[in-house]
Amino acid sequence: APRAAEVRCPAIVRQDGAGPRMAREVAPRGARELWPPLWSPKSPPTRSLGSSASRPSPCPHLDGIDRRTLMRFHKLVAQQASFLEGRPVEMYQSGDNAAKHLAQDFAESCLLSIGIWRRFGTAEYAESLGWLHRTDYAAMCALLPGRAVEAAVEVWRRGRHAVGERTASQRAAHAAEIRAWELGHAIAAVDPVTSYAAAFDIAGDVRQAEAELREAEMRRSLRQGGGAAADAHLVAQRAARATVAGETVVRMAYERLLNAKHQPLWDLWRKRHSVVAALLDGVGLDGVREALLQVRGFGGLCPDADVEGWGLALDLMTATPLSDNSGPVAWCTDYVTWLQQRVAKKRAPAVVDTVSRTPRSTVRRRPVAPVPMDATGLC
Repeated sequence: APRAAEVRCPAIVRQDGAGPRMAREVAPRGARELWPPLWSPKSPPTRSLGSSASRPSPCPHLDGIDRRTLMRFHKLVAQQASFLEGRPVEMYQSGDNAAKHLAQDFAESCLLSIGIWRRFGTAEYAESLGWLHRTDYAAMCALLPGRAVEAAVEVWRRGRHAVGERTASQRAAHAAEIRAWELGHAIAAVDPVTSYAAAFDIAGDVRQAEAELREAEMRRSLRQGGGAAADAHLVAQRAARATVAGETVVRMAYERLLNAKHQPLWDLWRKRHSVVAALLDGVGLDGVREALLQVRGFGGLCPDADVEGWGLALDLMTATPLSDNSGPVAWCTDYVTWLQQRVAKKRAPAVVDTVSRTPRSTVRRRPVAPVPMDATGLC
């Protein structure tokens, strides 16, 4: 009788005519063990062509901006939307030239404002920069190299982060802000009333100042002593360590974040007309996403760029009056939060796409239609 670890297979005829030979193969691991593992030979389910064609195109996981930041973004947009006479899409399609130009100006300001706010990713920066009322070339020349960076530096001086941690570029600038605060340990350790000679012997005080900052960060992360009290203590510790050297470090990081070659905001300004046309023509989320694919840094093979493109399109179509939804998008923050979560959940990628080792292709999908085959030479 054969052993338990071996299973005899049928005879296989050799091609050299030497007669049949017996082939043996080792039994699977589950047949040799007393208690086999919980494994099923069933393959994961795949989607059919019909279901994929009827389902809207999926977007990546969009949980980078939290609910509080979205609410503060929407509050800034709602303040400007209150000056409009109606929905921008209705004003654009009304036929009145004055209303049409007003809708176009609002759409351009909304696009560039939310684009810059999302580039930094914090509500503190959005409130410091404010709404962009002008979008012409002269205003952008004064904004990108100067005012946009100065608003971020002002937030950093107050002891708060001006950059989030959603993308790789934001995480690099976020780390630069932390390093810049650490450069001010010596300044925080020196007492202004001490003598000039005593200021040179501050090695122990520097270590103490560094320990105090780390303790404040730990208290904030653990929420000891109350959340508001821990935040206020950490902000005060960081604001006391704002120096000229640290300001130079963060200024360079902010300039790289705004004017990086792979994601320049200037390209969004140059191609704003096509995106605004998609917003005002009522083509929906997919149409706005297609328009943003033409902008560098908002689509392509980079995962961060793909997420940024979907995120900007989702914010424009759910958190602004440019939305095609008939609900109270212009003034109700809770409705905007619910609507964005609903749209993101509806367009979430399937489980098969998330567990696949092959990255999802960014090429436009071909329509599901029979393709004629050239049979020349096959007869």
